[in-house]
Amino acid sequence: MKKTIHFSLENYIGKGLHRKCYIHPEDPFKCIKINYNIGADIETNREVKYYKHLLKRQISWECLSKYYGSVDTDLGIGHVYDLIRDDDNSISISLENYLKQSLNAHELNELTTALINLKKALVNDRIITMTIKSKNILYQRRNCGNRLVIIDNIGNSKLIKIDNYCHFLAKKSINRKWQRFIKDIERENFALVSAYLAKK
Repeated sequence: MKKTIHFSLENYIGKGLHRKCYIHPEDPFKCIKINYNIGADIETNREVKYYKHLLKRQISWECLSKYYGSVDTDLGIGHVYDLIRDDDNSISISLENYLKQSLNAHELNELTTALINLKKALVNDRIITMTIKSKNILYQRRNCGNRLVIIDNIGNSKLIKIDNYCHFLAKKSINRKWQRFIKDIERENFALVSAYLAKK
């Protein structure tokens, strides 16, 4: 019989369009996502299926929060992922919120490097996303080098998912979505995109 995990108010992190996120009560470096509305099951099932595909492929997880399977909780079935924290143990800020800050030249340079590395990791691990949005990416600050980690909107919605297995088609799909992402963040922080285009 599976153990049931119980949450307290202090475990709550926040919510997205379909799921609420909680700190794992037994592991501060993991989080649990739980569906809370109609339509969540379709998104979660698609995402979990794709995460299992990535686990079989043994990817690096350099740019993606790793998936650990499902658990029973007092709020229903939950799914366990890495909780992305900075070196000071604080939960990493979203790229969306970080871009709202006034960034100096050093911070822009660090973020630009992280952006370049995110693109490389997506291509190297052939990670297919629905879209790439700054609100679904965390900026993890580490002494060994800051990185951007995607935490949501993962998976392939195509009926025939050939690009899950073909490197050429996967790269094409990633590049197309990446260009949309760059256009989106250009509206959020023009200086970052200018630095990225000059450095990539």
